Amino acid sequence: MASVSNWRVVGHGPAEGVGLVPAPELAAHLRRALVLLRRRLRRQSPSELTVSQLSVLATVVRCGPLGVGQLADAEVLPSPAVSRLADKLEEAGLVARGRNPADRRGVLLEATAAGAELLARREQAANAWLAEHVAALPRADRLALQRAVQVLESLAGTGTDKEIGT
Repeated sequence: MASVSNWRVVGHGPAEGVGLVPAPELAAHLRRALVLLRRRLRRQSPSELTVSQLSVLATVVRCGPLGVGQLADAEVLPSPAVSRLADKLEEAGLVARGRNPADRRGVLLEATAAGAELLARREQAANAWLAEHVAALPRADRLALQRAVQVLESLAGTGTDKEIGT
């Protein structure tokens, strides 16, 4: 993949302002940058949990208690896969299963204090690392990043909280 400085720019005439990189190329670079950044952030607070287990735990902490079906919808995974992930998290003492008062046959997954604390520690470590690096950016780059975050949040507009109705 070409470096950012080697991108083929289109539409860079005076009336069009700053040139644009073709959308497919920009998308490929964006995806790769997000993957690498996510990996770096995960390294700030290593865990025995898999990425899928951490994702399920984060959803339960932020949006729980949730039924397995709700959690499967939020994670875009089949219910049996979410059940297996929940089993592992329950064995680790990070989530607990409880009765669903609205459905006597149903089960709700809720984060334990240990699960919420684990997630909070990981997020705090990752946020501290990221804040340190953002603070070192020149003002123009920080402003560009601030705008980019708004755009990324808009692209991600179908976030977990919205998907499960919280």
